[in-house]
Amino acid sequence: MRSADFWPELQVEYVLKNTSFFYFRNQYRRNFDNEFNYLREGNVTRLLERVQFRLGYEHMFNNVWCSGFTSAYAIERSRNLLFNELYVRHIGVFGKTRFSQRASYEHIFRWPTNTTGRFRLRAEVDRSFKIHKKAIRPRLSYEMFYNLSYQPQEQSIKAERLIDRGRLRFEIQYAFNQKFSVTPFVMEQVDFLEVEPGYDATGTLVRSGGKQNSIAPIMGIDLRYVIFQGGKPFPRTIQADTKN
Repeated sequence: MRSADFWPELQVEYVLKNTSFFYFRNQYRRNFDNEFNYLREGNVTRLLERVQFRLGYEHMFNNVWCSGFTSAYAIERSRNLLFNELYVRHIGVFGKTRFSQRASYEHIFRWPTNTTGRFRLRAEVDRSFKIHKKAIRPRLSYEMFYNLSYQPQEQSIKAERLIDRGRLRFEIQYAFNQKFSVTPFVMEQVDFLEVEPGYDATGTLVRSGGKQNSIAPIMGIDLRYVIFQGGKPFPRTIQADTKN
């Protein structure tokens, strides 16, 4: 098991009258084992494992279907990454319970290493409650990742499993008002590995091969601020007479 991570996140959204929205997201990753940290010397980033910035736009076709595009830039100790992602989301509601499914494809640039692709599939369920007239929304989600090599020869010789990574996440969103909410969360990230056996110079087995799982516990907090077009908050559902 890998040591735990703490991920504080801040997202600012600008919501249009048709409920589509632009957003900016800033994420920091700190590992509780300092061996994984130390991005840069001489400033606060020496205490971090990763810094990531994301810009995106999500278009609401109706209250059921939406799609979007995001671009994220991440800085790690030994590499930089650029993620460009296209996704589609389906939302279903039964009473106060909401079911959501999301499918996406990411194109990933890595410096100074390789460029790859990645498919992501996520399903989640959440429900709204009232506590002292304030809204809370517990949410449970699971996401699967599948990495795709752009080099056919590498794809054919590399030992792989069907799914490369899974994330199980539980969070509780607390809305102070229509503009500001806080969401603490816990998550278990599992990397599903197919490891080649390792031998020393004498031919003695020093590392067993086969299927192995690398588990990383993660906790964090998501701070979210919403800016509404026109300045006044409005329901983020498309009304029957709304013109897009």
